[in-house]
Amino acid sequence: MRRAQITASLVLTGTFAMAGCQRAETLTPEQRSARGQTMLRQMSQHAAAAKVFSYTAEEHRDKVTPGGARTTESATRHVTVRRPDAFSYVGDQTSAWYDGKSVTFVSHRNKAWARGPMPPTLDDAMDFVSAEYAVQIPTADLLYSSPYDALMTADTKGGWVDVQNVGATPCDHLAYSQGTVDWEIWLEQDDSRRPRQLKVTYKHEPGAPSTRVTFSDFNASPQVSDDTFVAKVPDGYERLKIMRHVTQEDASLTETAAAEEPTAKAPPKKP
Repeated sequence: MRRAQITASLVLTGTFAMAGCQRAETLTPEQRSARGQTMLRQMSQHAAAAKVFSYTAEEHRDKVTPGGARTTESATRHVTVRRPDAFSYVGDQTSAWYDGKSVTFVSHRNKAWARGPMPPTLDDAMDFVSAEYAVQIPTADLLYSSPYDALMTADTKGGWVDVQNVGATPCDHLAYSQGTVDWEIWLEQDDSRRPRQLKVTYKHEPGAPSTRVTFSDFNASPQVSDDTFVAKVPDGYERLKIMRHVTQEDASLTETAAAEEPTAKAPPKKP
């Protein structure tokens, strides 16, 4: 998993509803690997062909305290992608907008926001936001122009496991292990191989916490415009300076490139 190689706290989700295994097959590890690779490539090719799409992501993320206590934080986000240079997610706790020039993060819990410069393509932006801003999106690998290449690395081991239900939808269940994480993905059984669920376990972090993401309400032709990717910062939110974990010098990505622009405000709530 590409993002997990940058940071063990990989960070565009809900209820983890699954039924038991529906089909058992006796396959060799090589057969399981080959079947899983075929399905992931089908998913990746279909995702790459989708230039504009949206979905709802529901996320359950484990938190482990220094004392070992485990809690779960949940969040729901509506995600919209326009390749090659625009992305937004609007959630109940956090929101973010990327327009090919800058990214704006909003924390509704803290009533605060921050903005920083970004590369001009979504692929580069996913790398940059993780490496430079240390902001992790659990589903980032699925947003690349080639999700297969983002997910699969030289040390990836695993493959197809079985068929399980996510909600009422039968899905092929794939599981993989890498250096810092284990991850599982559930793919629909039609030609799209659309992801319905993703689970990432950070096995070297204390308590081996995991993040589980469920996808729904997929729309392959949402109505979007440039305004869809303009940040909507509510009135009264405090602007914070964005902190960069700089890994390289890049003169094209300076604060000057993210000069202040008029920020669209959220419309007033109706009484």
